[in-house]
Amino acid sequence: MMRNSSNHLSILIVDDETEACRNLKNLLLTFVDPCLHIDMAHNTQEAGLLIDSLRPDAVFLDIDMPGENAFSFLERIPIPDFEIVFVTAYDEYAIRAFRLNAIDYLLKPVNIQELTDAVKKLRERVSYKQLPDKNRQQYSELAKQATPGARQHQIILKDKNRWEVVDFRDILYVEAQTSYSRIYFLKRGAAEHIMMSHSIATYEELLPAALFYRIHKSYLVNCLHLKQIEIADAPMVVIHESFRLPIGRRRYTGFRSFLQMNSFADE
Repeated sequence: MMRNSSNHLSILIVDDETEACRNLKNLLLTFVDPCLHIDMAHNTQEAGLLIDSLRPDAVFLDIDMPGENAFSFLERIPIPDFEIVFVTAYDEYAIRAFRLNAIDYLLKPVNIQELTDAVKKLRERVSYKQLPDKNRQQYSELAKQATPGARQHQIILKDKNRWEVVDFRDILYVEAQTSYSRIYFLKRGAAEHIMMSHSIATYEELLPAALFYRIHKSYLVNCLHLKQIEIADAPMVVIHESFRLPIGRRRYTGFRSFLQMNSFADE
């Protein structure tokens, strides 16, 4: 099976447990899309050979496998020509997986809705790859702007329609949207936003702890843009010019201490 330009995605499942491979394949074909092309490998050596011959759109990859784990395997592939979905029983690798630009990180036993969402994200990513070269080149040019030094304080935000290289200092706040996040940022002085396919917890770990504080289960704010704290009825912050966001009552005291310790204005 070779990669094709049809809407039928090709997927390689890699897991040392044969039954786990079969179960995931059954879930994908039964509950997500019966037209998916699915192959299976039970170790990274088999996976490497099948990736070379089949060129799948995505690899659904277990992490902890005998002989070689998923991260060591991926290190041997400098520029993977496939998307990655991690499927694992362990949650401690999520941040590392995100830094590899994985589409998703699914915990066993796999939830059907989360699996469906992962395939939806996969389709969006594959659709981008099929854009005309001149459109795809826009993203490549943006990526080049983030030099090795700049990448230490920049993030690339992208959705189906555009790509933005954003300095951490220009991010206003992150808003949780179930398993997604909406990121608000400044571009030429105006506020814009992009929906991203990672949870707010991921960005809480990724963004600088000296600038960003989780004031509420749904909001992670950049304190550089803090204009005011309102405490009349329920605690609120004003970010940038007019974004008013609630502060969780249990987080209020910690937030005030954070502002004082880091020399932010606290008025």
